[in-house]
Amino acid sequence: MITKPLHLDVHEQIESAQTLASRFYTDPAILEIEKARIFRRTWQLVGTLSRECGEVDGLKRTISDLESFFTADVAGEPIIVVRDKDGVLRAFSNVCRHRAGPIALGSGCKNVLRCQYHGWTYTLDGRLIGTPDVEGVEFFDRSTMGMVPLRCETWEQFIFVNFDAKAEPLSAFLGQIPQQAQGFRFEGLQFAERRDYVIDCNWKVYVDNYLEGYHIPIAHPGLMREIDYAQYRTDTFRYYSQQFAPIRAQKSEDAGERMYAPGTGLQQALYFWVFPNLMINIYPDNISTNLIVPLSHEKTLTIFEWFFHDLESAANKERIKRSVAFSDEVQQEDIGLCENVQRGLRSSTYDRGRYSVKRENGVHHFHMLLGEFLGQV
Repeated sequence: MITKPLHLDVHEQIESAQTLASRFYTDPAILEIEKARIFRRTWQLVGTLSRECGEVDGLKRTISDLESFFTADVAGEPIIVVRDKDGVLRAFSNVCRHRAGPIALGSGCKNVLRCQYHGWTYTLDGRLIGTPDVEGVEFFDRSTMGMVPLRCETWEQFIFVNFDAKAEPLSAFLGQIPQQAQGFRFEGLQFAERRDYVIDCNWKVYVDNYLEGYHIPIAHPGLMREIDYAQYRTDTFRYYSQQFAPIRAQKSEDAGERMYAPGTGLQQALYFWVFPNLMINIYPDNISTNLIVPLSHEKTLTIFEWFFHDLESAANKERIKRSVAFSDEVQQEDIGLCENVQRGLRSSTYDRGRYSVKRENGVHHFHMLLGEFLGQV
């Protein structure tokens, strides 16, 4: 493991900057450093307050209910999110302090958690209360062996965790996103669908691609019909960026083809990216999140989740079907782009490129944040 700072050598002025060297996308050692210095030092989306955890007396329970839990994974780190008997939402490492077995599997409704390996038992506030057959162990202090706590915060119904006790609060990473998104009605939002895509590229290739609209006229004809590309822009903030994509005025020749008709509801698609790996896409009638999870240095999982209001109405069921299909169309186009780029990054003929000042400031902003975090030890 590299223990010294990593220097990306990306000039802070985009006009003078070269893009990341190809080794940052192709070297497996780089990913291990990123897990330690980026993914375990930033706020990671792990679920929502409506996440189902099981049934009690025939009634469905969610993580908003007392004595419930679910498990998740953050870039290879197993975690558990619980709602304790006092209603406090907490997060812990899902690794037993005995011999690293899983404290819990899946999700459920329990007042204690029992390790699946040797039965060590923990309360939902993290205390170790049960240790079978440990008689004879010297200097054993059960009070020091509770579950390892993680920071846990929420925005609207989204749950985030952070391994770094010194990291800035979630509000610092979100910045003005809550205010900028206030035109959308979050109340009553319901989970509609999830789709997972495994892509043969480095996670940063996918993020780079999301952060610029430069490729839209070439690669996304369907999306191009929806937005006013001439007005498309990206604004960067401390830990996030926002892409503005106004919905294009209706034309007679595209009647019946458009996803969104101007003149109703939220009048623009809002695309937020939060460092390092979360996209929040807000449309006039739905929200989708896109979480980018590195599986290896050249394999990435992208998790899409859609949230709508009033899932049971026939009209909304059709809207959900169309929205998911439209998103899937764009995603399939992006998959081809990203996998081709990853192959190109391995070429002996390529190392670094240049940024479009007008169209790729969001990518440059991302690379500057990478340099900031990878430069720490």
